[in-house]
Amino acid sequence: MVFRTDQIKKMVVENDPEEQGERALLNFGHTIGHAIEKYKNFELSHGECVALGCVAASFLSMKRELLSKDEYYEIRDMFVPFQLPISIDAIDPQEILSLTKNDKKMGSNGIKFILLKKIWKAIIDHTVTDEELLEAINEIFYNTEELKND
Repeated sequence: MVFRTDQIKKMVVENDPEEQGERALLNFGHTIGHAIEKYKNFELSHGECVALGCVAASFLSMKRELLSKDEYYEIRDMFVPFQLPISIDAIDPQEILSLTKNDKKMGSNGIKFILLKKIWKAIIDHTVTDEELLEAINEIFYNTEELKND
């Protein structure tokens, strides 16, 4: 699996070395993932943070009715056997949102966010709102304080 994904990444990078088109699709999960990485002071691995970002981006894709609920759960749950997180506690969702604004994918016309139109079909979107990002971040936020109050 790693060998095949490396081949695909190599092909994409060679076809778009300046990230003017399809190479941006490789950033799936990275916008929120990089924000979590910074917020957590790089205590989590890059892969763990990107996995969380992928879950959040898949959730947003589902909310926009690009993915079905079943597809969302299939994507989310596929991280579990690899011991990658699908939720995180001890974060401030508002601060994570704020940190997404510092991401290298932020352009003059908004953030370049990667969504899924279906499994294995990513698209670049420039219309993701702060409210949508916050909802996606809250989807992966496991709020232990809220559980104590229930």
